[in-house]
Amino acid sequence: MDSMMSWAVSVSVCAVVVCMVEMLISDTALEKTVRFVLGAFMLCAVILPLGGVVSELTAEIDSDALVCRNTLPETISLRREELLRGEIEELIRRTLSDSGIEPKEIDVQMDIDGGGCISMITAEIRLDRRDAQQSVRVSQILRSELAIECKTVIS
Repeated sequence: MDSMMSWAVSVSVCAVVVCMVEMLISDTALEKTVRFVLGAFMLCAVILPLGGVVSELTAEIDSDALVCRNTLPETISLRREELLRGEIEELIRRTLSDSGIEPKEIDVQMDIDGGGCISMITAEIRLDRRDAQQSVRVSQILRSELAIECKTVIS
């Protein structure tokens, strides 16, 4: 926006200068030549700054595209991790429900390495106080049926 404002000011100043010069040189032998030169000057004043504006706009568009290109793989990886976390939490919930245990909350911690591989760090299972005696059984069920090591928390 600042570049457009400066372009408009410079064109206006050039127009004022051209008008003043034309008033000063009227009725001379070089009138046609001077008008041609002033016209070329005015044309340059209008067109040359536009080249800078166009290159600025192009640079902005390129930088926006670069940001999109750099964040897209990251966004996809995060979305994959989110979906996988939900699937694992649901699998744990179903497995425990089949064994008659209703967890209060399931929290699966995951990580993405530099290559985009997702790995599960830990699963934390929260149980009600009434299910406190099931804590060891929860760990055994998840280890034997899903090969998941977990931590149970009574709340």
